[in-house]
Amino acid sequence: MRGRALAIRSTPLRLTAIFLGIFILSSAASFAAAYLIIRANFDATLEDEIEQMIESYDAIDKQDALVNRLKDDVEVTDAELTILHYQPDRGAIIANVDGLPPVSDFSIIGEKAIDEGEHDISDSYLAKSERVGQGQLTVAKTRVQVVEMGEIILSVVLIGLLPTILLASIAGMFAARTARRRIDTIQKTLGELTGGQMTARVPVGKDDRDDLTTISTAVNAMASSQEALIASMRQVSTDIAHDLKTPIQRVAVILDEITRKTALSEGQTDLLEQALTETDRIVKTFQALLQLAQIEGGAVRDRFGPTDLQEVAADVVDFLEPDADEKGYHLDLTIADAAPYLVNGDRHLLTQVLANLIENGLRHTPIGSTIRVRLARSGTSVVLSVSDNGPGIPLGKHDKVLRRLYRLEQSRTTEGNGLGLSLVAAICTLHGAQLSLDDNTPGLLVRVVFPQVVEA
Repeated sequence: MRGRALAIRSTPLRLTAIFLGIFILSSAASFAAAYLIIRANFDATLEDEIEQMIESYDAIDKQDALVNRLKDDVEVTDAELTILHYQPDRGAIIANVDGLPPVSDFSIIGEKAIDEGEHDISDSYLAKSERVGQGQLTVAKTRVQVVEMGEIILSVVLIGLLPTILLASIAGMFAARTARRRIDTIQKTLGELTGGQMTARVPVGKDDRDDLTTISTAVNAMASSQEALIASMRQVSTDIAHDLKTPIQRVAVILDEITRKTALSEGQTDLLEQALTETDRIVKTFQALLQLAQIEGGAVRDRFGPTDLQEVAADVVDFLEPDADEKGYHLDLTIADAAPYLVNGDRHLLTQVLANLIENGLRHTPIGSTIRVRLARSGTSVVLSVSDNGPGIPLGKHDKVLRRLYRLEQSRTTEGNGLGLSLVAAICTLHGAQLSLDDNTPGLLVRVVFPQVVEA
């Protein structure tokens, strides 16, 4: 059904249908115009013949001679070609058919309107009735030529036009399918670029010279420019993180040595411990930034393989549950069924996703809250969800919390560096998973939908 909808929305297919429709209408109009012109010429010729016949009878002065002439002509005139019908003011009707409908000026009468009697007649006639002598004369000429001409034109349409339309339709469908395939390739490449695969490019043949080639070339040029720009930005971020990480670690070492080797007052010791804590937070922030740059660069894709999320979830919950219980929180793990939940990914990164989400819940919910982890299937996807019953995140800030270094607590006095959900989002993008944040009423519900790997 979806494929049919895409075909209907296909621009090449619609253009093919439009041009084919124009061709059919123009061809039909041409044949119709030709038929009408030829029919008009035939009718004009018949009108002249009928006028000449009526004039020839009207030229006979004596009524008796006119009647005798009509009687002779009726005997030898084939009703299939010409109908003669004379109704004198007095006397019997002279005709080669038994009856005709009333006729005024030139009129077309059909077979069903004629009482043919024992005579064979044609399907259609052009007739005219005039006063001739002492009676009313009607002369009708067969229009069989016009009918046959129409049948011939219809045969030409069926034999000539329909195969042409069929061939044009097949050629148009082939061209539309080729264009649709190339458009799909461009769309797929744009999707890959949007998903962070900056090396994706649209294949372009050497002999391609059409408009789609121009678009493909423009997309590739844009992708190359974006790849270079992003690579430059990432390199700058990585260089800064590397350059600052070492001096900060040295500061931490120096502060630690001061604490161990120097006699300090109680107040000085407290200040040094605070300085050590802050430097430790700075080091963790730089480590997270470096890891984020590595993930966004896609350098870990070579470690991907079938990974069972059920095992990952069980291990993470088992590891974090004792600490959560000690702090007064409750962790709850629900697995929809026992079958493996295989996804294509890196086990370490997937573990970090779940650990970050759980720790985020533990950090931002009041003591006594419950953090629920659930694993289920939805069609061909695996759905990992983490929910809590805490204060949640305002709806307008769901997108903001996925940004680097963004924190709801603007004073930044609480634990954390604002990179936890950013790392989760980057890892989800790397794995082709969809991350969504929803209101759990109360609390926050985080869903991660992974494509499921089908076991061979």
